[in-house]
Amino acid sequence: MADLVRGGGWRISATRSKTSRRLGCAILFWTMAAGLSSAPAQSPPASPERPAAAGTTMWVTTTQRLKTRVYESADLSAHPILVVIAHGDSPFAPPKYQYRFAAGAAAAIPDMVAAAILRPGYSDGQDRSDGMRGDTTGDNYTPEVVEAVATAVSELKARYHPRQVILVGHSGGSAIMADLLGSKAGIADAALLVSCPCDLAAWRKHMFAVQGAPNWEQPVNSLSPLALVDDIPTSTRIWMLVGSEDPVTPQALTAAYAEALRNHHIAVNVTVATGLAHDILLEPVALDQLKDVVAALGTGR
Repeated sequence: MADLVRGGGWRISATRSKTSRRLGCAILFWTMAAGLSSAPAQSPPASPERPAAAGTTMWVTTTQRLKTRVYESADLSAHPILVVIAHGDSPFAPPKYQYRFAAGAAAAIPDMVAAAILRPGYSDGQDRSDGMRGDTTGDNYTPEVVEAVATAVSELKARYHPRQVILVGHSGGSAIMADLLGSKAGIADAALLVSCPCDLAAWRKHMFAVQGAPNWEQPVNSLSPLALVDDIPTSTRIWMLVGSEDPVTPQALTAAYAEALRNHHIAVNVTVATGLAHDILLEPVALDQLKDVVAALGTGR
């Protein structure tokens, strides 16, 4: 694996794909979901906290109730690193993989609190966050959703008093986290954006070309990360990861956002993982990237 060129270079990861068979499946899943409408979410039932080894459930209340599952490293200081993770649009199945990533991160990185958010309107098969899930066509990155996730981050910060905050998002979750950076100045020190549809208009045009489903051409109230770049503090550090074989959020979307960040004098590091497709948050390269973020913030690089 080649070294990352610090200060805005590209790294080509030689990671062998374990997911080449997903190339066809990814588009199929999105095609199946494009014609589905989502019913309004029900309020999740009260539930006791889970044992620490399995993560602790924390409900955040804004105008809605939002589920967050928190994992802690074995030894925490008074001011740990806080990592907040948002899953993708997950058109085919209830999202649970964000919990696995959070658990792995807390186990692998010392002095860390990793909190995985269940986005508004989504069910993980056990609980449901309030709100509207939408049609998974880029229609769920709205100001209301961004505000709900921002409240979750604020409550986590108030609870853990972190010395650093890192936002992590996959696919649609990365768009929401990028929207947070641009609409809530100073909410985080850094972000890891994985498989990001950061140019919303270009991404929806791409998906319409692939699927031909009319949902992709309907107007949406979503925020596009690309339009908010100028409002991100220049002190923010951003890492981006995308698979070279991603059929859902192609490399060009990552490249366009990274170029806009550089033009605004924001440090961005981009990694293209060779042979990997779209669903790569649980690939080793994603956790390696988070370790890079933590290391770079710790050294001030």
